[in-house]
Amino acid sequence: MGFRCFGEEELANLREVIESQNLWRLRENGFVVRLEQAFAAHLGRRYVHALSTGTSADEAALFGLGLEPGDEVICPASAPLFVSMPVLSIGCIPVFADVDPRTLIISAEGIRARITARTRAVIVVHLFGQPAPMDEILAVARAHGLKVVEDCAQAYDCTYRGRKAGTLGDVAAFSLQQSKHITCGEGGLVATDDAEVYRRMVTFCNTGMAWLQFGLKPPAAQPVAGIPTRGHFTFGHDYRMSELQGAVALAQLGKIERLNAQRRVLVDIIESELRDVPRVELAQPYPGAQPNYWAYPVRVPSGLGRYGEINYLEAVFQQMQRSRRTPLGVPLPESVQYVPGSCPQAEAGARCMWQISVHPLTAPDAIRASARSIRTAVANAPA
Repeated sequence: MGFRCFGEEELANLREVIESQNLWRLRENGFVVRLEQAFAAHLGRRYVHALSTGTSADEAALFGLGLEPGDEVICPASAPLFVSMPVLSIGCIPVFADVDPRTLIISAEGIRARITARTRAVIVVHLFGQPAPMDEILAVARAHGLKVVEDCAQAYDCTYRGRKAGTLGDVAAFSLQQSKHITCGEGGLVATDDAEVYRRMVTFCNTGMAWLQFGLKPPAAQPVAGIPTRGHFTFGHDYRMSELQGAVALAQLGKIERLNAQRRVLVDIIESELRDVPRVELAQPYPGAQPNYWAYPVRVPSGLGRYGEINYLEAVFQQMQRSRRTPLGVPLPESVQYVPGSCPQAEAGARCMWQISVHPLTAPDAIRASARSIRTAVANAPA
């Protein structure tokens, strides 16, 4: 049998949950609480909250920053749609910035070109497990008073100038979906050093109830008209993580080094297969960046690329372009346009990007077959 991501560690934790006869998040000493504490220590941030999906993690991170409906949030044009959808869901407006075509990662220049008086935050996606050039990005954000969300769904344990991705911005969001570095099938994590951001994120994910930890005390619920209240202090969703998810995720965190090591084995195969192939460019991390690849990006001649995640080209954004309002009815300012050509570098880069999964469950022979497909496609392409 080949590499296994799941085994006795996950089974033991799940057995403990089942035997407890409680699958719902425990307030104290449950697996979800232990996961939050362990991930805070692993990442090096003061506060962590676990929730149901990576998309809800992005949404909670944005809500935690105190954004208001109609605020503009700059997003990379090239990223999974799960990055820009949460912007819409809290009533804000996604504004797409251009990227570095070599990496498809948002650039400082792209951000600067999209800033308006309504801009409040920027989302940086460490795409494919490659850290973004954070020095330049943070310099632009700080100069304009913008909050920075790091989307680390694909970027566990990669570093930028010695610091882990997820510790550089104001708040970070991680995914625990099946394809990610560690997983519980679906799930997410948010992390910050700001106590007030943490409070807002937790209450948002718990229908307004402040189930805080890390030494923070929630406000007391007060009766109204002589009737007790439960303490729903603000608007929120039910994005709680279950004990079943927490049990698996905690076991996965305990073996993250082994999972990372297997990804490196697969990356080495890709690089050895493609290193000397004409017209093929291997990944080129930014200075000071140490990737931990979620997928390995390969640059090929234009037209051979297989990257299909230019957000504003999706039908949902094309509909917004026609109606000139978001799905929640927020009008789009004239400066916001979701039309082909809006981010030419992103579109050009997508035509040249071919990514190879390096999930630990991928067999080495499958990696070699993917590399052969690239070699064949390039060899048969016009010069």
